[in-house]
Amino acid sequence: MLATLNAGTRITPGRASGAFVEVTLQGWIFSASTKPDAREGFDLSVATNENIRAEPDGAVLARAVTGALFSRVTRRGGWSQVRRRGWVQRALLGQQERATANAPAPAPQAVPRPAPAPVPPPGPSPPEAAAPPESAPPKVQLRNGAALSRAPDGAALGTLSGAEASVEERTGDWVRVRVDGWVKRTDIEGPLSPPPSITAAMLRENPDRYVGQTVEWRVQFLAHQQADELRPEMPAGRPYLLARGPLPESGFVYVLLSKEQAGQLQGLQPLDELAVTVTVRAARTRYLATPVVELVRVGAGKRGPDE
Repeated sequence: MLATLNAGTRITPGRASGAFVEVTLQGWIFSASTKPDAREGFDLSVATNENIRAEPDGAVLARAVTGALFSRVTRRGGWSQVRRRGWVQRALLGQQERATANAPAPAPQAVPRPAPAPVPPPGPSPPEAAAPPESAPPKVQLRNGAALSRAPDGAALGTLSGAEASVEERTGDWVRVRVDGWVKRTDIEGPLSPPPSITAAMLRENPDRYVGQTVEWRVQFLAHQQADELRPEMPAGRPYLLARGPLPESGFVYVLLSKEQAGQLQGLQPLDELAVTVTVRAARTRYLATPVVELVRVGAGKRGPDE
C-alpha cells in the first residue's frame, strides 16, 4: 500500500483493469518526512507516515505510508510537491470517477475558435470569499469494553466503557481515535515528569536567548536523516534524528549526532521515546520553525511505542 486516500479527495482516473482503476496522486508533503531514494526511478521515499496535502499546510488529500516511493515535482520552502500513480478498487471511487473510468475516450473534434470577449472597464475587485472553516473530526460512541490498542493488531492497552472519541484516521478494519479524560495521580506509576524548562514555544518567542544552553528533553524518534543544503544550520552530511518534541509538544526537532552516536542509535525504532541531554544550536532552520539541538548524551528511560 502506498497511501490511504481521504474521503472526498478528487482524483482523475486513468486505465481500468478488472476491478481496479489507475489513478494519479499529486500533492505536497513535509520534506523533513522524506529521504532521497532512487529505487525504481523515483526521487524520494516517505521516512515516516505523513499527510499529503493539496497545498503546503492545505487540506489533507491522503496519508502516505512509511517507505512509499514518489517522484518530486518541485520544492517550496520546507515542502515537496510529489506525484505517484497507483491502483485503487473501482468500487471505492465516487460515482463521477467511476463513470469517467468506464467512459470510452472521445474522438478528437475540431473546435471553432471563439471571438475575443469584450474587455470590461476596470473597476473595484470583488471581495474574496472567506475560506470555509475546517470541519471538526467526526465523533463516535465506543461500546462498553472496547479494546484500545497502540497500533493495528498491536497489544491491547486497556478497555473503554462507553466513551466518546474523535476519529483521526482509518486503515482497513481499524480506526484511530482520540479520547480525552483524567486519571488520578495515584494511578500513575513512577515520577510525574515535569515539563521541559525550555520549550520549543519559548525558542520561537526568543530565538537568540537560549542558543548555547543545555537542556534535558524527552523526544520521540521518527527517522535517521542526513543534513542537506536546505538546513544550513547543520553541517552538510552530518547525521541527525528527526524527532517530535520536546514532549508533550507535538512539533518537530532536529537532533544532531556525531558519527559514533549515530552508530549507537541505529537500533532505534520509530516512535521510541528517549530522554536526552542536548545543547540548543539554533531556534529554527532557514525555512522551518524547527529547533536544531546537538546530542550530549542519552539518559535512562527509553520507551518503545507499545510500552
